[in-house]
Amino acid sequence: MPPYLKRTLSWLHRWLTLILLPLFALIIITGAILSFDPILDDLRSGSAAEAPADAVALVQLLNQVDPGQRARSVVVEEGRVVLLEFREQGRSQFMTFDLDTGESLEHRGERSDFFNTVKHLHKDLLLDAAIVVEIATYLMVLVIIAGPFLAWPRLRRTLMGWHTLGGWVALPLVLMIAVTGILMSLHIGTPRLPPLHPDDRPVGMASAIEQAMASGDLSGVREVTRVKRSAAAVRGVDPVGEAVHVVSRHGVIRQDHFPGLVKELHEGTWSGAWSGMLNLLASVILMGLMGTGLWSWERRRRQSRRRSGDAHADILVAHASQTGTAAKLADLTRQALQAGGSRVLHASVAGLSVAELKGFRQVFLIVSTAGEGQVPEQARSFLKVLGGADLAGCRFSVLALGDRSYTHFCRGGEQLRAALLAAGGVEVLPMMTVDGDPAADWRRWLDQVAAQLGIGLGDVAAPQGDQPVRLTLRERRQLNDPTDPDTHEVWSLRFESDAPLTFRPGDLLLVRPAAGEPARPYSIGSTPDEDPRSILLTVALVSHREADGAERLGKASGLLCRQLKEGDVLEGRLRAHPDFNPPEDPARPMIMLAAGCGIAPFVGFIAEQAFRKRPGPTWLIFGNRKRAGDFFHGEQLAAWHRAGDLDRLDAVFSRDPEGGGYVQDQLHAAADELMTWVLERDAVIYVCGNARTLGQGVRTALAEILAAREGVTVDEAVRRLQAWEAGGKLRMDLID
Repeated sequence: MPPYLKRTLSWLHRWLTLILLPLFALIIITGAILSFDPILDDLRSGSAAEAPADAVALVQLLNQVDPGQRARSVVVEEGRVVLLEFREQGRSQFMTFDLDTGESLEHRGERSDFFNTVKHLHKDLLLDAAIVVEIATYLMVLVIIAGPFLAWPRLRRTLMGWHTLGGWVALPLVLMIAVTGILMSLHIGTPRLPPLHPDDRPVGMASAIEQAMASGDLSGVREVTRVKRSAAAVRGVDPVGEAVHVVSRHGVIRQDHFPGLVKELHEGTWSGAWSGMLNLLASVILMGLMGTGLWSWERRRRQSRRRSGDAHADILVAHASQTGTAAKLADLTRQALQAGGSRVLHASVAGLSVAELKGFRQVFLIVSTAGEGQVPEQARSFLKVLGGADLAGCRFSVLALGDRSYTHFCRGGEQLRAALLAAGGVEVLPMMTVDGDPAADWRRWLDQVAAQLGIGLGDVAAPQGDQPVRLTLRERRQLNDPTDPDTHEVWSLRFESDAPLTFRPGDLLLVRPAAGEPARPYSIGSTPDEDPRSILLTVALVSHREADGAERLGKASGLLCRQLKEGDVLEGRLRAHPDFNPPEDPARPMIMLAAGCGIAPFVGFIAEQAFRKRPGPTWLIFGNRKRAGDFFHGEQLAAWHRAGDLDRLDAVFSRDPEGGGYVQDQLHAAADELMTWVLERDAVIYVCGNARTLGQGVRTALAEILAAREGVTVDEAVRRLQAWEAGGKLRMDLID
């Protein structure tokens, strides 16, 4: 299906259901109730209760008790009890009479009362609004038809898995009921009626019986009901047998099959109790589909708006974090201000709209610097939008995190501050810059914040800084094929510490190649569950050619890949990276997307999965150039896959014939399964690799896939992805 068509169908399927949910629910629930009518009829069929009333006696009674012929229906019970329905001011009222004596009886037609009222509610909302119900039925058919085009039926033990499967299994039944309702409104497939004119006055019940008697020697009557406002259907017995005579002021037509197959299919009366139960089942399934679809939508909406703090906060603490430090400090700031009595909201700038900033009394931003003086990748869209914003009167303060060994110290914070000022924001505290360990400077800044707000602070512990470590290189193994010039040089390095270390897969080892040089972070690809003294790195050798043709190696990667020898000691620091650790919930699924050395943290993720036997499923999509030359850790990944510790492994190689292309191509190829994991199973997506290639490619692919699945524009899908990132559903660890 073309993506634009799928987006349109998704949009219609979702928003028609959400907007018309009360009306759809009313139609379905009343239809379910009416399904019991043929079931109850079948249970009492064949008894004396089905005996007809003498036609002549019934006419006499009606002339006596309803001289104005206002009754809309007549039902005979037990051959002698006559139930009359009257309609007054949009409401049905009932009276019961004894056919033999003409006396009014204590009302005993509660069941008929109930089903007649429900029928009117189902057909015209008790407001003579049949046209509203007809239009809603058309739209419901559109929703039902659109559903199967959005997903193939697959047995998955998830909420939306059952939703999709139930929709497909019940499609013929629910479509039959909805379509027959439309056919009835269009008078298609219904019995042939005598001539009817818009100006005709309704035929009275007594007159209808008399005309049926005159035209067909009708002797017994079971029921008389109004048809198409001005006609009446008399169901009874004549010399030929059971029949229905449809009477108007212009004639009588005898019907052997009334009200016809279309109406019988719609009302579930074509096979007694069995057909009624089928209609009931269809109604229950439709209600279940509405309920599961609504719950899934609401769950996704809540996830996309996930934040922490007070619902009606007037203070915002936002972060733009690269390794998780800014996020941790922002949350600690929120806790301290809340403990001091303030109403505070904490969020990532990735999940904020610029317009929201003006709704807060004070805005405090904690901003890291990434790469060569950039804002963190998650904040770049926010920074771009600030360029055209109007933030006049927005009061803000910035805490900028950095490292003076880098050329552009705290430039990320400076860029965000400059953009806020250019948009009209008012800086209430001078920007404070932090070099290295932020604990002491953050405390000083927090005191300034509290003084500016005029509040006290709660007792919140300062964040733990980086851990100094002394590591011995025990093993270095080349992962690429050194004989293939089409592959990059990549090494696996295993270090050992004398003492147990505290870390998780995805945390960082900071390597400073020389005094005064900035430290380079490398993702840890091992788990302390296996060995708390062992750290595994996957490192690509960075190199470039000088003008004279000489090769220059990257300082940190050259140290790790070429200079260190097994047995040499490396001084470094461990930094927690909580935004890029495996999920705390062991049952939560995770999807890992990696290209090249982006596989580094994920071998640790899967190792932890294998050791702990986490129930949450895992899926890895890995991309590189050649399967034979640079499928990094490929044998180990395949072994984990065979053992069931890695549920799904997709490897694509861009330079192999039929290699599958790139990671983003595989995302498109597995789009349905991907969206099932993310939207229905609440999987976390992790992305690790180059920002310009993998990062941008994955963002674009996810936006296109989400737009097609959810029926929204690509721009709306991009905003949804930003909210996922802010809420931790999409986690990216990218390098420029």
